[in-house]
Amino acid sequence: MKKMEGCPQPLGVTYGDGKVNFAVSVPMGKRCELLLYRAGHKEPKAVFEMPEEEGLGEVRFLAVEGLDIRKYEYNYRIDGKVFVDPFVKELARTRQFGKKPKAENHEIRGKFLDAEYDWEGDAYLKLPYHEVIAYSLHIRGFTKHSSSKVKRKGTFAGAAEKIPYLKELGINQIQCMPVYEFEEVLEEQINYWGYGPAYYFAPKAAYASGKSAVKEFKDMIKACHSAGIEVVLDMAFEEDVPLQMMDECLRYYMLEYHVDGFILNPERVPITMFRKDPLLKAVKILERQDGFL
Repeated sequence: MKKMEGCPQPLGVTYGDGKVNFAVSVPMGKRCELLLYRAGHKEPKAVFEMPEEEGLGEVRFLAVEGLDIRKYEYNYRIDGKVFVDPFVKELARTRQFGKKPKAENHEIRGKFLDAEYDWEGDAYLKLPYHEVIAYSLHIRGFTKHSSSKVKRKGTFAGAAEKIPYLKELGINQIQCMPVYEFEEVLEEQINYWGYGPAYYFAPKAAYASGKSAVKEFKDMIKACHSAGIEVVLDMAFEEDVPLQMMDECLRYYMLEYHVDGFILNPERVPITMFRKDPLLKAVKILERQDGFL
C-alpha cells in the first residue's frame, strides 16, 4: 500500500483509478492518522499520517493505492483517540443488540463497500399521496417475537418475510423507525427505538441476519417494491448534524438504496429546503407529527 495525494471532497471514503480516497473533518491543531485493519482484527495493520499542512481548512485527506477493500477496514485516530468516520457506509461491530462496543478498543471499524448490487430493474414506486396506506414499524420489534413466525427474527430479512402479511392488510407503504447505526446504550439505558446519536449513512448491523446489513437492507427494499410497497425512512437527525451532511445522507439513501421517502422533524430540519432539492423532489418528504388529535 502506498500513500498518494488525495482529494478533500466528498467527505468519507470514495474509490477510483485504483485508489481509495479518505477525507475527514478535523479541528485545527489536532493530529490525525488513518488506521487500516485487516478485516475482523482489532489492531491496525497500517497507519498513515494526515498532517495539518497537507489538509485544506479543517479537512484532512489522502489516497491509498494498492488497498484491497475486501480485506481491510478503517478508522481514524485524532489526538490519540480512535475516531469512527461520521460518513461511514457500513460498520464492522457486534451484531448483538444492546451490547455497546468500545471504539477506543477498536471494537467498531468502518467497512468498505462493494459497489456491485443487482437491483434487477427496481425503481421508485411514486405512489400518489392520496392512495398511500402506511404502516409504521420498528425493524427489530416487527418480527422479533415468536408469533411473527419468520425464520430471521428482528432483521431486514425478517421484515421481508412479512410482506404477504402486509399485503393482506392492504398496506402499500412501510415507514421504518431508524434503521441506521444508532447508539443502543445511552446513559446505561437501552435505546430500543433508535433516536439519538448515530452513524446515519450505515444500515444497522444488528438488523442483519447475515454478514452484510447493506445487502440485506437492499434486498428488503427490492422485495417491498416488487410487492408494490414503498419504503420510507424516519431520519431523526440530531440538532448538531450539519445541514450539508443531512442533505448528502438523504440523497445517499435515495440513490444507493432506492428509498421512496423520508420522515423528518420540522423542528430540527429545514423541510421546505429539502422539498426544493432537485433530486429529492423525486421522493416523498414527510413531516414528523408526534401529537395525537
